Amino acid sequence: MTNALNRVFLGDRSTIRMGWVCLIGLGGFLLWAGTVPLQEGIAASGAVIVQDKRQTVQHLEGGIVERIHIREGQRVAKGAILMTLKGTASQAGRDQVVKQVAALRAKVQRLSALQDGLAEPDFAPLDPLDLSAADRADIAGKELQLFMQQRQAVAAELAVIETRRRAALSVGSARAGQAAIARRSLGSARAELGLVEQMANQQLARRDQVSALERGAAGIEGEMARLSSESREAAAESSNLAAQAVQVRAQFGRQTALDLVEARNELRAVEEQLNAAQDVLDRGIIRAPVAGEVLNLAFNTRSGVVRPGEPIMEIVPTDASITASVRVRPSDRASIRVGQKVRTQILAYRSWLMPRLAGTVVGVSADLKTDEASGQSYYEARVKVSGEMEQRAGTPGIVPGMPVEVFVFSGHSRTTLDYLLEPVLSSLFRGLRAA
Repeated sequence: MTNALNRVFLGDRSTIRMGWVCLIGLGGFLLWAGTVPLQEGIAASGAVIVQDKRQTVQHLEGGIVERIHIREGQRVAKGAILMTLKGTASQAGRDQVVKQVAALRAKVQRLSALQDGLAEPDFAPLDPLDLSAADRADIAGKELQLFMQQRQAVAAELAVIETRRRAALSVGSARAGQAAIARRSLGSARAELGLVEQMANQQLARRDQVSALERGAAGIEGEMARLSSESREAAAESSNLAAQAVQVRAQFGRQTALDLVEARNELRAVEEQLNAAQDVLDRGIIRAPVAGEVLNLAFNTRSGVVRPGEPIMEIVPTDASITASVRVRPSDRASIRVGQKVRTQILAYRSWLMPRLAGTVVGVSADLKTDEASGQSYYEARVKVSGEMEQRAGTPGIVPGMPVEVFVFSGHSRTTLDYLLEPVLSSLFRGLRAA
């Protein structure tokens, strides 16, 4: 009997314990349902779109396809080479202009070296040009040879002038020396003449001796005057030759300066031609205007003819802002507005691969739209995905066309108990109004 009572008592205790557990669980649920707020909002579905327009790749002059570097659907970086057009004529024209630029740069360096009195020109400005070693050596060699010839010609002319000047100086010096000797001889002759005149006055010498001495003194005086004149003429000629040398140097400098200005002006004009020729040649290399995905590639084989302005391909930007276009039910239109925060789920990936992405409502259509296929009416809303979420490490790529589901937060919150009691309270209120 005692054992039976114990079993009954123990069974009642288990039932009581289970009842308490259920009561506590129900109380905890009601507490959570009545106190923890849940975000209120609306759900909408749609797809990812590209906010920026597609970039159409075209060519200004057109040409023949030489090489295709990409394929349909390939992702490319900005500036990547997409296609190369044959540019034989453009290449030849550009190479010819490069040679002209090289020749003019070498000429400028030659004239600058002549103007500055350098030993030889520096042809380093030719190095950046796309020029073969043979062409560079040929152009630099010709200008160096011309430089040496011009310098030697001027040096030879100055040497001739200097030789003549030194000769004039030598003649002048000799004549001056001879004139000095004649001056001393004249002094002696005059002294002798004076002595003989005194003796003739005293009847100690003949008068013809006096006349002879007078003629001798006059001859010496004439010779001295001639020598002095020739010495002055030689000095004047030496000065004129020195001035002539200065004039030759000045004339050479002026002509070199004029040639240098003309060469620099011509060089600037030809460099502009080179830029234009290089631009034409570079346009033969078609590059991606933006980073993105290649679509609608119009040429798949070599030797295809690209007409001027013809669309070659399109590039969908990958760095464009990710925007979702979603459809909102007409009954939810009052609950959505620009600036509201949203949570976006990319349905193309599993939930553990693609986290929910934060975003913002950036636009809502003003008019109601209708799906022609289903006949359902809707409002179109644009949702921009947050840039920080787009760049989250490990997040898969998002491309246009992927389906999305968006939850738009209304800014209000309700508890679970509110949602559970809403049908009951609504029925109660309707019943009271009916009563």
